[in-house]
Amino acid sequence: MKNLLPLFTLLLAFACSQPRSTESFIRGEGPYEFTVDMTDSTSAYSFDLFTRIDATEFPARLPLNVKWLAPEGSSFTEIVYLPVERGSAFFSQESYAPYRVDVVPAVPGIWTVTVTVPNPPEGLRGMGLVVRRSPLNVQTADNQ
Repeated sequence: MKNLLPLFTLLLAFACSQPRSTESFIRGEGPYEFTVDMTDSTSAYSFDLFTRIDATEFPARLPLNVKWLAPEGSSFTEIVYLPVERGSAFFSQESYAPYRVDVVPAVPGIWTVTVTVPNPPEGLRGMGLVVRRSPLNVQTADNQ
């Protein structure tokens, strides 16, 4: 039994580690507020946005207002355009696109990302955010 203790401890340590990616989808018309854990200062973070529009008519790209709120209260807002493509069904359109790659936050901590759709098209089902964490490498840090 004593021989199993180190193995159990190792398995427990891996079970408690932070996941490398998370995905959130918020239904409705928004605004969509996502909490992003960027407390690990040894990591870079990549973000993808996704949505679904259940309608036969849809825009080719969806304008989004994206606001980043830092843990200490400063904020940054930008407008991005999410491309929308015809889905597998006639009545269902989808969009999944990279948003930011290898972000290294100036202030590690819990950030809030709020996405607003100024003119939501009919049939917009919500907004999703994928966050991927990867080890920070020297090249990524030098480019920031």
